[in-house]
Amino acid sequence: MIKTKRIADDILSGLERNEFIAFYQPQFDARTHNLVSVEALARWQHPRLGLQTPDAFLAIAEDLNVLATIDRILLDQTLADLRHWDALGLAVPRASVNVSLRRLHDEHLIAGLKQREIEPGRLAFELVESIYLDEQDPVVAWNIDQLKELGIDVEIDDFGTGYASIVSLQRLRPQRLKIDRQLVRPITVDPAQRQLLASIVDIGKSMGIQVVAEGVETLEQASLLRDLGCDVLQGYAFARPMSRNDLDIFLQAQAWRQAS
Repeated sequence: MIKTKRIADDILSGLERNEFIAFYQPQFDARTHNLVSVEALARWQHPRLGLQTPDAFLAIAEDLNVLATIDRILLDQTLADLRHWDALGLAVPRASVNVSLRRLHDEHLIAGLKQREIEPGRLAFELVESIYLDEQDPVVAWNIDQLKELGIDVEIDDFGTGYASIVSLQRLRPQRLKIDRQLVRPITVDPAQRQLLASIVDIGKSMGIQVVAEGVETLEQASLLRDLGCDVLQGYAFARPMSRNDLDIFLQAQAWRQAS
């Protein structure tokens, strides 16, 4: 309890001191290994504890009702970093950011996004599967429709571990769905798991939805996922999450080509 209170106090102080930053994990075309996107991931540069990943602060941030604030910070940083990469001549076609369910309830979300003048096709919002539980909410449904109108892609994160249904996919019509790493991990040793993955890919293809596999840790997995029809690969086999400056170096050196 005391530790939770301390972390809660630190989160509020950290927001004031701009300690929450974006790290980026690249995503690659499964066939060509060309960079197609980066996913922005929240990190907390804690003054005493060092760099913290979301499992250390996300639940408490949600209790504090500041998750939407962290979302906004990461969005603005990601948009600034896209401009930075453009200025350097580094090809980062798109960036995706996570959006909390609470933020999708925000009646002012779309107005705020319009003020940012986001170039169509450059940004994607990743929605967790729990959105399916609330998709009938009129504000949420309107916001999702308006995101698409603005040229912001909608992606479903961690597909296969939660509440998704085929009917829900038909209603939401996301541009991409991301297969959760728990489903990816066993595919090299489990034929039934490979068949399940193939079925998910077929569902996506039949609906015109791109399929992204996350948690790709080996080149063997990458080859299998490519052969199963996955469009995009993300994981340690190619690149770990990294700071903007480290990503600059990574992109300039085309470092993933050496790994794959």
